[in-house]
Amino acid sequence: MTAVTAGVPNTAPLGANSPVYGTNPLAYAAPVAGSRPLVVDFATSAMSMGDVTLTANEGRQVPEGTGLDSEGQATTDAAKIVAGGSLLPFGGHKGAALSLMVELLASALTGGDFSVEAAPGKPEGAASTQTGQFLLLIDPNRGGSADFAARAAQLIGVLRDAGIERIPADRRYRTRDEAEARGIPVTPAIRALLAT
Repeated sequence: MTAVTAGVPNTAPLGANSPVYGTNPLAYAAPVAGSRPLVVDFATSAMSMGDVTLTANEGRQVPEGTGLDSEGQATTDAAKIVAGGSLLPFGGHKGAALSLMVELLASALTGGDFSVEAAPGKPEGAASTQTGQFLLLIDPNRGGSADFAARAAQLIGVLRDAGIERIPADRRYRTRDEAEARGIPVTPAIRALLAT
């Protein structure tokens, strides 16, 4: 399964000095024999706006290449990005190209708003903006690939044998197991965000 969605404009594509795209996340999942599914979910921006906001609330800086201030100048000041600035795509033109793909699939193909057309707030009673979402679902068994999950497990085994210690979703599953066992810690910064 693959899913993409556009969002409110907060990311400036390479060469732009103002936001045109949302963080335009891309996610996919695949079954893996003998294991939990492989799940990958990432923003096409250098950081998610949520992570930049948490960083700003903690008074910390973000890495170079994360965003622009409200004047369109590169900054590592997370607070300036949150206060009217914009994020940058990860990987320069490659991340911008993925973000463009998300806009085409999630908005142009579905008829939803492009990120730049999305209103800053949500429509009354809505849980999200009116940007589109695109989902691609493939049943490998119906396509003649009944051994897909076993092949996926084989590839992950090769990656681990090659020395890769962290496969996408490893941390997510570990964090979920810890949260189920011990609960979810709430920092003062998160508590303040929840109170607003």
